[in-house]
Amino acid sequence: MRTTVDLPPALHHRVSRTAAARGVSLSSMISELTALGLEYSQEDHEEPMSTSPVTGLPQLRAGRPITADEVADFLAESE
Repeated sequence: MRTTVDLPPALHHRVSRTAAARGVSLSSMISELTALGLEYSQEDHEEPMSTSPVTGLPQLRAGRPITADEVADFLAESE
């Protein structure tokens, strides 16, 4: 379906560069980015920072659980 979209010049330039780097048309790039944006907006996203119900301290969402071994490795590298 054909439609007209007004993009700010800076955004048009970014999308054009990305499309050129991927070897696709500007129209295809806008279509892909729109689909990704809609998909993301329809997913259930947790806040990146919340408060632990156990400790009351702030906690960040890392995307996956961090193991005690990973913490130990990080602390060892930091010394």
